[in-house]
Amino acid sequence: MTNEEIFELYKLQSQNVRKLEQVKRNLIKDINFHLRKSDDFQVEIKTKLLALLYCAWSEAQFTQIVYTPSAFSQSEISHIKSINTIFGKWEKMINLAIAKVGSWDKNSDLHNRKKNLHNIITKYIKEPSEIRNKIAHGQWFYALNSKNTAESKELTQKLANLDSEKLIQQFEVHKFLGLIIRDLVQSPNKGFHNNYWINLTALEEYIDKTKNRNIETRKQELERKPINQYVSN
Repeated sequence: MTNEEIFELYKLQSQNVRKLEQVKRNLIKDINFHLRKSDDFQVEIKTKLLALLYCAWSEAQFTQIVYTPSAFSQSEISHIKSINTIFGKWEKMINLAIAKVGSWDKNSDLHNRKKNLHNIITKYIKEPSEIRNKIAHGQWFYALNSKNTAESKELTQKLANLDSEKLIQQFEVHKFLGLIIRDLVQSPNKGFHNNYWINLTALEEYIDKTKNRNIETRKQELERKPINQYVSN
């Protein structure tokens, strides 16, 4: 794969990310509309569609970052793509990117930064993926176990508890993660050091600010607004 081909893929994935952002905004608008009407069924199914969209958007952003011009070599891209799971791919990408900064095993600060990034992808990419895989395989209301031989009551409950506001939070956290990793791959010796704590602090502040937000608090907010303000702002 040539540098020109990598750049072309980057441009295509950038367009995919922007289009999926547009889909997300419209889907959130629909969810808020049905919240105002107390249409629980529509809220439930559109929340599951939002969960599927998050998976698609997450993977699109991942591929966009992988193909960032002058970031990874062709062999590194092949190595990342060879990993089977999307979480494993993120993990490999972070490890390769951190290695461009220095030896994390010999630098405690770099080691802690690597650990923080892995904690983020574990919570916001790996852990939610299981329930979204159930939705993707048609298990929208009742989840089956891994062998499809019986119901997984735990996962069925998680399906019922899906919350559009928590999904919106995951989108935003993912954006912060993208900023940090782009600095890693584009400017490992300058941008990453200059912006890491700025982006991480902004991320932590956002998580703290939104930690108590859920579909019920959103519904209360919508009920206090005029009827023409049910959109996602």
